[in-house]
Amino acid sequence: MSSVMKIRTKIVLLFSIISTLLLVVFALYVSYFTYDSLQTKFFHRLEENAVIVGDHIVHQKEENKELYIQVKRKYLKQLSEGTDHLLRVVKGSDSIRFKPNLPMPMSFYKEVIKNGKGRYMHNKTAFVAVFFNDNLHHDNLIVVSEGIDEYGHDEQRQLDHTLITGGFLAILLIILMSFYFADRLLKPIKDINSDLGKVDIANLDYRLSSKFSNAKDELGVLIANLNSMLSRLDISVQSQQSFIGNASHSLKTPLTIIGGEAELARNLIPKEHEAYYSLETIAKYADKMELIINNLLQLSRMGFKGEVDNKVLIRIDELLYEIYKAERSIHKDFRLSFDLTQIPEDSDELTVFANPDLFYIAFSNIISNAYKYGNGEQVQVAISCDDRNITIKVFDKGIGIPQKDQPHIFTSFYRASNVGDIYGNGLGLVLAKNIFDLHGAELNLYSAEGQGTQVVVTLPKIAF
Repeated sequence: MSSVMKIRTKIVLLFSIISTLLLVVFALYVSYFTYDSLQTKFFHRLEENAVIVGDHIVHQKEENKELYIQVKRKYLKQLSEGTDHLLRVVKGSDSIRFKPNLPMPMSFYKEVIKNGKGRYMHNKTAFVAVFFNDNLHHDNLIVVSEGIDEYGHDEQRQLDHTLITGGFLAILLIILMSFYFADRLLKPIKDINSDLGKVDIANLDYRLSSKFSNAKDELGVLIANLNSMLSRLDISVQSQQSFIGNASHSLKTPLTIIGGEAELARNLIPKEHEAYYSLETIAKYADKMELIINNLLQLSRMGFKGEVDNKVLIRIDELLYEIYKAERSIHKDFRLSFDLTQIPEDSDELTVFANPDLFYIAFSNIISNAYKYGNGEQVQVAISCDDRNITIKVFDKGIGIPQKDQPHIFTSFYRASNVGDIYGNGLGLVLAKNIFDLHGAELNLYSAEGQGTQVVVTLPKIAF
């Protein structure tokens, strides 16, 4: 399971905890009040027994004797392991003559003399004391009835066992139900997420729907808001696409004319002329502006489509060699060495399925960067492959990238702080990464300031 807890798990956990707590509280409530009720009833029986015994001793009447026998027979089983204690109290005094071997303190007997009766619980044994004014004898009487409520304890144990067993079964049922209801609750959200997964920049006209909600409930409002957002986004993207198409035509044509006219004028005047340098600068920067516009258009079009067209099988080593020749024709001092020691004998192993124009742009940007920021040192390109991937590594021994700048190297228009006057627009790596991402490839960069940079591109192989 992931480190971040899913909503479904949270719902199940929360519902189970709350329900379990309620069951535990309810079980404790039932158990406690059942125990209290059984204990109270047993105290009443002990008190009745004490009253009958005391009445029999104090009054000594035949009818009381018969009643005493009947009561003793009735409560004999319920008052098992118990007995009656007869304590004499000096008339007019609040203390007993002799303290019996019972667990009650002397204050208990004083309370009984004062209030007429009292109750005491020692472990499982219950004691009920009743005070009698005895007119037939010299001392008054306290009858202490002692007993253990085995019947009540058995009932309590059975009840607790039932509550525990039923509680575990109820908790298990609650957990199963919580999974069911969590799935039911989250089903509309799963449907929305599934529908949102179908939406990309190429089909923004897709709209969400759900059979689990209506337009007035919370999910219905959410779906309506998402559809409204998609409509606004669709309009915005269409406007941007239209702008890019118009900008492509409106900007590239004047730049081509400016560059062409500057080149023509430069060829018509001698190099010694003071305007020659200005015309050369105009032509140079017109070419650079056209390159920036082309990169931006490529980046935007890839973002809008979200996919790559015109894929063909290409040999990656041949593509890299074409890039080397093109760079060499532009920069006479450009030096590059190929490390082909780890390539397979079968050349088809170096075949990938990709758009050749986009791959040319991506690798050209990487190699061009290695030349520009390589301090004039030789650029190295190493090609290797395994059963699944082709790996291309481009090394330079140039200025490197400072550590603080490396988190931003794939941000559009961002340039490292140590590039100085080296020309660039901050789009080359961004464009390359987007191209490789669209092809299912991976681009990684490792660099240290003053020690150079290594760019590693991992391409999935084509299975034959």
